[in-house]
Amino acid sequence: MGTNVWLYFVLGLLVGWLIEWLIDWWYWRRKCQRVAVSASADLIDDLQQIRGIGPVIAKKLNDAGITTFAELAALTVTQLEEIVGEEIRRLTDEEDILRQARERAARK
Repeated sequence: MGTNVWLYFVLGLLVGWLIEWLIDWWYWRRKCQRVAVSASADLIDDLQQIRGIGPVIAKKLNDAGITTFAELAALTVTQLEEIVGEEIRRLTDEEDILRQARERAARK
């Protein structure tokens, strides 16, 4: 009988340790994911804050990998036209967009 008591005691400790480990793993994994998502969200600028950029142009820029004011400011007018397309000439002034992007990038 004494051996069974010790066996159940050790088994209980192991099960308790396993449950505690799973709870900690689950909690910290979710917490780390939230921190990573919020950190990456901090790195993305809202390009629609620039006058002349609406949701369509912002999506085209984001799809091309342009997600910050600094990345937008580094483009030339020709590169901006290649990404957005010819319609940008009709819709807005490309130089003004790049100037605003440089100003906003400098403020960050």
